[in-house]
Amino acid sequence: MAESSLLSALHDIRDRIRSWFADDPRATVKLVVAVTLLGLVLRVAALGSRVAHFDEGRVAYWALHLRDSGSFAYRYIIHGPFIQHVDAWVFTVAAPTDFTMRLPVAIVGGLLPLTALLFREHLRSDETVLMAAFLALNPVLLYFSRFMRSDVLVAAFMFAAFGLLVRFVDTRKARYLYGVAAFMALGFASKENAIVYVLTWLGATGLLLAKVLVLPNGYRDAVGFLRGVPSVGAIWRRISGRVRADIALVVNTVRSFRDRHDSAGSVLAAYASHIILAALVFGFVSLFFYAPRGAGVAGIEYPPAPAASGDVNFWSGVTNPSLFPELVQVTWERVVDQYSEWFSPASEKATTTETGLVDSIETFYESVDGHYEVLLKALGYTAAPLLLFSVFGYALDRLGTVEPRHLVPFAAYGGYVSILGYPIGTDIGAPWLAVHVVVPLSIPAAVGLAAVIRWGNESLSTDDVTGAAIAAAIVLLVTALVVNTTATRVYTNEHLEGNPLVQYAQPQESLRDDLAEMDRIATSNGNGTDVVMYHGERGDAYDGDDAYVKEDRGQWNDSWWNTRPTCLQWHNSLPLPWYYAAEDVNVSCENRPDTLAEQTQEDQPPIVITQQIDSTVPAERLEAAGYEPRTHRMRTKYGSNDMTVWVHESYGREPNG
Repeated sequence: MAESSLLSALHDIRDRIRSWFADDPRATVKLVVAVTLLGLVLRVAALGSRVAHFDEGRVAYWALHLRDSGSFAYRYIIHGPFIQHVDAWVFTVAAPTDFTMRLPVAIVGGLLPLTALLFREHLRSDETVLMAAFLALNPVLLYFSRFMRSDVLVAAFMFAAFGLLVRFVDTRKARYLYGVAAFMALGFASKENAIVYVLTWLGATGLLLAKVLVLPNGYRDAVGFLRGVPSVGAIWRRISGRVRADIALVVNTVRSFRDRHDSAGSVLAAYASHIILAALVFGFVSLFFYAPRGAGVAGIEYPPAPAASGDVNFWSGVTNPSLFPELVQVTWERVVDQYSEWFSPASEKATTTETGLVDSIETFYESVDGHYEVLLKALGYTAAPLLLFSVFGYALDRLGTVEPRHLVPFAAYGGYVSILGYPIGTDIGAPWLAVHVVVPLSIPAAVGLAAVIRWGNESLSTDDVTGAAIAAAIVLLVTALVVNTTATRVYTNEHLEGNPLVQYAQPQESLRDDLAEMDRIATSNGNGTDVVMYHGERGDAYDGDDAYVKEDRGQWNDSWWNTRPTCLQWHNSLPLPWYYAAEDVNVSCENRPDTLAEQTQEDQPPIVITQQIDSTVPAERLEAAGYEPRTHRMRTKYGSNDMTVWVHESYGREPNG
C-alpha cells in the first residue's frame, strides 16, 4: 500500500512537471535563470571571508595601483589586464576589500550557467537545465569563482564565444558574430591561455571530422565489424567503401549548400562586411584593455612617473587621430613582447635538451609530473560526478544510445585534451587548471545525467520500482556528494592540505583577526608607523626565498617596480602588501635586533611582524615590552613561511588561545 502511494505521488509530480514544460515554452529558460541566480548567491555569500591568496594579493595590489596612479602597462606575469581595469573601477565606487576585489569574478562565474541556453538547439530541455546546474554548482567552479584569478574569467568568456559561434551556425544571424568577437576579446584580455581555447577548438574540430569520416555510425558498428575477425578483403572493401562514402558526403554537402544558398561569392560578400566589422570589434575591445594608461611602463616602475607624463596612452590615442597609429603600434609591440615571455615556459618543456632525447623525456616528466598530480587530485576529489557523467554521456552518444550530436563529442574532446595539455603548458601546477576541464565537460556530463533521469522516468512509467529506485539513488548520491564537497572544500577547510582545491600559497584563516586589528590601528594611529616588519638574519643564514625584509639596508629604498613597501622582499611577503595598500597602513622595516628592541621599548609601534625561521627575533624583549604574539602559516606546505604578529597590549588584543 505504501509502495503504491509512493508511486502515485511520483507519477503526479512527473505529470505536473511535464504539463508545465508543455504549457510554458519558456520553462527551460526560466529554470536556467533560476539555477543561475542560485549560483550567483552561492558565489557572493561570505565572499570576503577567506584571507587573500598570494596571487589575489599581487593582482589586487596592481588594480589598486591603477586606481591611485592612473598608470597601467600590460605585464604577462600579472596575466590579462581585464581584472585589473575592472577592479580599479570597482575600487573607485567601493572600498578595496577582499569582497570587492573578488566580486567581478564571482559575477562572471555566476552568470556562466546562462551559456547553456546557447546550445539549446543541440540539447534537450532537461540536458540544457542540467548543464546549467553543473556550471552553477560544481565545486571547482564555485571555489574559483570566489577567487580573484582570471581562470574562471577566460573560461567563461571563451565558452560564451564558442556558444555564440554555435548559435551563428544554427541561425546564420550575423549579430552572433559580433558577440563572438567581443567575448573572444574579453577572453584574451582575461588571460593569455585564451589562445589554448582556440587551439583546442581547432583540435576538437579535427577529431570531429575524423569521427564523421571514419566512424560515422559510432563505435558500436566498428566493434561489431571487428568482432567477427574480418578477412583482408573485407577490411579493404570496408576502407575503400568508407573512402567512397566520404567523398560522396563531401560532394553532397557542397551540392546541398549550393541548392540552399546563393553562390559562394554572394554568400561571402553578404558576410564579409560583418566579418570585417566583427574583427574591428575584437581589435577595439582588445586595444581598450591592453593599451597603456597614464605613463605606461614608466608609471609602474619605481619611482613612478606621473600619469600626465605619458607620451601616448589609450585616451590620448583614441581622442587624437594623429596619435592613434602610434597607440596601436605601442600596444601591439608590448603584447607581442609579453606573450613571447609567456610562451617561453611551455616551449622550454617541449624542447629536447643537448644531452639527448631520453634525458629530455626524463626532464620533461619531472617538470610536469607534479602538475598532473595536482590537477587529477582536484578533479578526482571535487569533480568526480561530472567526470563520470561526461564519460557516460560521451559513450552514450558514440554508441548511438542517445541521438548522436556533433556538439557532445566536440565538447568531450576539448575537456579530455585539456586534462592532458594544460599541465604541460603551465609553469605552475595548480588546482585552478581544473576549471578549463570542467567547463567543456559540462555538456557531455549533462547528457549522461539526463539519460539516467530519463531511465528512471521510463521505469516509473512501467511501475518498475527497482529501476526508478536505482536512478533516484544515483541522483541523490550525486547531490549529496556535491553538497558535501561544497561544504567541506569551498566554504570551509580553506587552508589545510586536505583540501585539493587550495593552492599552497594560501595563508591561514587565523590571520583574518590580525588583519582586522591592523585596519583598526591604521585608522586610529594617524601618520605614525603602524607596522614594523623585521628579519635580522644575515650572510649565509639569510633565506632570500622566504625572508620578508631585504638583507641590504642600502636597497630598502630601491625597487624595479613600484612595489611598496620597497624595503620588503615584496613577493615573499604577499598578500600583506595588498592589505597595507588597501588599508593605508604605514610600514617600516628593521633588520637589527637591538634596534628593534629599542623601538619597541621607546616608540612602541602598534604591530611588529617577525618570521619563525629568523633566529635573531628578540622574542623575550618583545614580550617584556608588552607585545602579545600570534603565529600564522602563510603558505600551506611550507613552515618556513610561518609569520608571527606581535600586537602591543595597549591596543587590547586578546592573547592567542
